[in-house]
Amino acid sequence: MKYEFLPHTADIKIRVYGKDLKEIITNSLLALKEFLGPKLTKQKRKKEIKIEGQLPDLLIDFLSEVLAQTYIEKAVFNEFQGEIDKNQLKGKISGLKFKNLSKDIKAITYHQTKLHKKDDKFIFEFLVDI
Repeated sequence: MKYEFLPHTADIKIRVYGKDLKEIITNSLLALKEFLGPKLTKQKRKKEIKIEGQLPDLLIDFLSEVLAQTYIEKAVFNEFQGEIDKNQLKGKISGLKFKNLSKDIKAITYHQTKLHKKDDKFIFEFLVDI
């Protein structure tokens, strides 16, 4: 399992699994893509991205920037190529332009964010404000 949607009173809670932080990022992007339900075109988009901060806020800041670029570029980004450590994330995000989205996301929030390691796997939980 790469991710799962968990019940939450007003927002959407997402739990993401990965063997490393890079896989956590990729699976988080896949979860956001599934939630947004885009009708995609074949037009590709790539963007450079660089975020600095401390984990787990670094991951939230990254996802927030991806969400902003989703609406600016009218594209859903579902791939990350680059490097991540506990203080910096840099690389390229890529995806496809969309015709429309079936759902919207207002923000990725810091509230109830968790990142921990269990049995050699990372588990990342975050809330999506809808």
